[in-house]
Amino acid sequence: MPAVVRFIKKKIPIIPAVTWGFLILYLTLRPKSASDIISLPSWLKGLPIDKLAHFGFWGIWFLLYGVFYLNRIEFANYNTLRSINRTFIKERNYGIVVMIIIGGVIEVAQHLLNWGREAEWADLAADVVGVMAAASLFRKS
Repeated sequence: MPAVVRFIKKKIPIIPAVTWGFLILYLTLRPKSASDIISLPSWLKGLPIDKLAHFGFWGIWFLLYGVFYLNRIEFANYNTLRSINRTFIKERNYGIVVMIIIGGVIEVAQHLLNWGREAEWADLAADVVGVMAAASLFRKS
């Protein structure tokens, strides 16, 4: 593992997820312009690219949270295992809830700000599925 990754995991484990979260906020809340419209190849026409992007961005967000923040806990010994598991589950669920709430707030903001962005419940559903798919990879038993 590179020294930079070790340093981030040990000293500032939440920074990658926070940085990705700000990128999501920027991309989803900035005013829409003509340059945002992407011409897709004919073989991609009809695919829900927007929903796949939401799924991917929110999934990556939780993966960063999980890899850097949740996996920072090392099992010291058997006596602390139960306490660590409770803390892990609580922090995993906290991350899930916070990311889903932020997804909902973004959709409401897109509707209220009227900057050319469209608020869709399907976007929020894709966010939730992306977060839950990534969260399913982080379980302690």
